[in-house]
Amino acid sequence: MWRLRRGFWNWLVVRKFRANRPQAIPVPGVGRAPTIRTIPLRDRYPGIPIVKILVADHVPADENRKARLLFIRVQTVLYRVFPPSRPGLRQISPDPAQAMASAYGRGPRRVLPAPVLPAEYQGEIDLGHLAVAGPYSSYLRAVPGPDGGTDPSPSPSYEWDFSHLSRYEHHRDLRSLGVRVRFEIDDDRRGVSPVEIDCELGVVTPDDATWADARRLALCAATNHLSLVRHFTWVHLATAAQSAVATRNSLPPGHRLRRLLWPHVWGTQYSNELVMEVMLMKGGDFESVFSFTHEGMCRLLEDSYELYDVSTFDPYADVEQRGLVGAPFDLPSFENRRAHFDVMHAHARRYLHGCYRSDEEIRADADVVAWVADLNRRLPGGVDRVVGEALTVDGVARLVAILLHVGTVEHEVMGSGLWNYQVWTHVQPVRVRKNGGRDPLDVYQRLVNFNFVLNVRRAPLLQDLSYLAVDEAGAAAFRTFRADLDELQATVAKEDPACWRMSPAILEVSVNG
Repeated sequence: MWRLRRGFWNWLVVRKFRANRPQAIPVPGVGRAPTIRTIPLRDRYPGIPIVKILVADHVPADENRKARLLFIRVQTVLYRVFPPSRPGLRQISPDPAQAMASAYGRGPRRVLPAPVLPAEYQGEIDLGHLAVAGPYSSYLRAVPGPDGGTDPSPSPSYEWDFSHLSRYEHHRDLRSLGVRVRFEIDDDRRGVSPVEIDCELGVVTPDDATWADARRLALCAATNHLSLVRHFTWVHLATAAQSAVATRNSLPPGHRLRRLLWPHVWGTQYSNELVMEVMLMKGGDFESVFSFTHEGMCRLLEDSYELYDVSTFDPYADVEQRGLVGAPFDLPSFENRRAHFDVMHAHARRYLHGCYRSDEEIRADADVVAWVADLNRRLPGGVDRVVGEALTVDGVARLVAILLHVGTVEHEVMGSGLWNYQVWTHVQPVRVRKNGGRDPLDVYQRLVNFNFVLNVRRAPLLQDLSYLAVDEAGAAAFRTFRADLDELQATVAKEDPACWRMSPAILEVSVNG
């Protein structure tokens, strides 16, 4: 029966992958489309008990690919009657390469190369390196001092703090993900090194026999939070979904700001509709792959949504908030993000300064005022920290740059970018069992298939978007943006290759599948 289930679901996910084709981004239609209302997620998807997160009440007509949405409805029914899970299966092979070969066969390899083992996952696993370079580098922060500020001592320490994850119910046979890792500066390599992990195993240091187990638990906490909170909740449900609704509702189709944003928001509600139930339903991918029960996962998403702050995805504001400005060690992932953000920020400033000759002129644009006000209502925490109390061209440009950065760079880091990381569970598991056992075959297969589908092809960022502009000045700004991206691509291509390093050539124009 397991062989039948695995064969069927592997065939289905390959078909799903093959059927996805990047869509040409259409020019916004003439006239205002019906207003999108947002309603509690539970009201749109009964059975998912999440009330505080709001979602669109319908998929706009210009995004609605009805055949694919029907396919997803069939998949949700199949999840209930013939799920890709079967309790009691044996564990995966202790050989990671053999486990991968068994789970990722010839069918999927024809459409997507098998994941590679990152250099940092070979040999002795270096949490210090992963803290500054890789998908989990956004979690390192300075340990707060006694007054709540950054530790003023001559040798400050740094941390990953996932201790709050202990509040959310996890599957009974798994360890709690309430983990805190303390790092200290390593002057010899201009980096940091872990010196202590406080977790369910106790307070563990590198000399303890349980250090390797505590390290795996720390990475487990990081990857659960990255996938469930930063990626799905903050990128998809908060940033992408709410900015797309505000853009459609507040900016007319011919508005120049809407044309700037359009390639990065079009398709959002359709894309979220494709994954919402299969991810969040009882027995869905999140509950069946990650560490939390359905109830625990729903509570985590709901609580995390309310904590969202859009400035988290401004690389400059982010390192300042984490107390890393002027830190005496290198931040490779930040530098990579910063380079991309600078290009997007320059694009937004160039485009908007071509539209508005002064701050007074943008403040006189009722549609832009309405758009910012709508985002302030929709996004937890609002956007005032970015745009400022008085609307300015530069403030709006910075907000636009953040939205572009989230849908391209951040989404890649946390989505497709995990392909070469999250499937190597001998280093970085998504579940840590109390008995020390490995994943059973069905859980590991579902994890691999989950990450495989995240790699579906989307519209590339490196394309000519000038046809969306309403005038030649806007078209020229789009062409300059493309030229700047090409220049950045040439620069990144000269750097040492690394699985975590982003480049314009691998980025997509938005989160939308």
